[in-house]
Amino acid sequence: MLGLAGCVSMEERRAAFFNRLDPFVGKTADELVLQKGVPTGSYTLSNGGKVLEYAASRVVTRGGGSMTVFQQVYVPGSNGGTGAWVSVPVERPMPSRVDEENCKIIFQVSPKNIVESWRSEGNACY
Repeated sequence: MLGLAGCVSMEERRAAFFNRLDPFVGKTADELVLQKGVPTGSYTLSNGGKVLEYAASRVVTRGGGSMTVFQQVYVPGSNGGTGAWVSVPVERPMPSRVDEENCKIIFQVSPKNIVESWRSEGNACY
């Protein structure tokens, strides 16, 4: 079953993400904080409501290392004899890249301390 985890489609990941966050709508901000932890940022609106932000980011290095490829090499025959092409294993470096992944989830909280809505921003939310 563990091997199937990588086969989850983007639509399934998105649905699971929404299913984790949608239940907070209608709950109190206190319930949100007790379940998700202290927000990384907050702002009090002029109407007494709040915006609570949960942000996370990380730097991920992908690729690198090396891979074996086979290169054709001509080996001459001894004493002027006919040579032959042979496959020789050669290690080739694989390029690496560094990506920054981030996700920001923003909850809108009413003046009565009720979560009204949420939205997300970033390239690694689900």
